[in-house]
Amino acid sequence: MNVCNHCKKEFEGRTNQKFCSVKCKNAYHNSRVKEKEAHIIALNRRLHKNWVALAKLYEIYRSQPIKEDIARSFGFTNKYHTHIHNSPNGQQYVMVYDYGYKKHIDDQIQIVHADI
Repeated sequence: MNVCNHCKKEFEGRTNQKFCSVKCKNAYHNSRVKEKEAHIIALNRRLHKNWVALAKLYEIYRSQPIKEDIARSFGFTNKYHTHIHNSPNGQQYVMVYDYGYKKHIDDQIQIVHADI
């Protein structure tokens, strides 16, 4: 008798068989992948929240400098971004997908939207 790696039930089959059914085999492997990718899923969720916040702020303020506290109140955190963009005039923008920002003096940021 074999014991299923997923549901732990005994079953008959080949001596090297690890799962009692295809359903248990798929469930086992799906749970392993989910555990491995939990960190990536959480990071993508945080990046999406930043993107939504920047999109809303850009819709309201366009390219006007705004206080970073206002951005935080929309759910933005500057810890997470996708890349750094160097503009042709030498300015660096911290990007979250197609929205970005650059820091100004007095805790202000300027939001930009890159046409992709």
